[in-house]
Amino acid sequence: MAVATEDRPAGPLAGLKVIDLTHIMAGPVCGLMLADLGAEVIKVEKLPAGDDSRRFLPPAIGDQSAAYMMMNRNKRGIALDLKKAGGKAVLRRLLASADVLIENYRKGTMEKLGFAYESLRQDNPGLIYCAISGFGRTGPYAGRGGFDLIAQGMSGLMSVTGEAPGRPPVKVGPPVTDITAGILAALGIVSAYARRLQTGQGQMVDTSLFEAGI
Repeated sequence: MAVATEDRPAGPLAGLKVIDLTHIMAGPVCGLMLADLGAEVIKVEKLPAGDDSRRFLPPAIGDQSAAYMMMNRNKRGIALDLKKAGGKAVLRRLLASADVLIENYRKGTMEKLGFAYESLRQDNPGLIYCAISGFGRTGPYAGRGGFDLIAQGMSGLMSVTGEAPGRPPVKVGPPVTDITAGILAALGIVSAYARRLQTGQGQMVDTSLFEAGI
């Protein structure tokens, strides 16, 4: 939780409670942006192995993945098995007082687990629900998983990188669609929060790697 100290004053989002159900990169980057701005971000990892980015090695700091540590700095953490009733009960208690939920599961997963937005908003009308996906929530690819390399190719981003005309397209070195999707999601959440301060009502926010690439 962001606490004002002499060395680190509370950020502008101090007091905002965020439940971060995301994994790998785009979602964690979104949570990272909010945490760096002072929000209390609680990262919920799966059991038994946690976020797959824990195994992004090298580079490492000690025996920990540097990528995992970078994308999840300033967050608190808990591990839950959301396939079991006990894990679901804990998450539901967390969400009852949360301001924001971020998730990047495949379409339909949250509904199967019993955490659809329409259901959650009944208990917490002010909840801002942010979904990050590969291709958005509508359209023929909505149910597909998404990866940065695929989004770079399908968005056309790779067509404008490379050595010269007539040469093969080249992937941008950093995972730019992951990172950009996370930043776009954070902007959407902050905008929804500004609106909630006026109306008291939360809303659904969503973006995708494909949109970020375009």
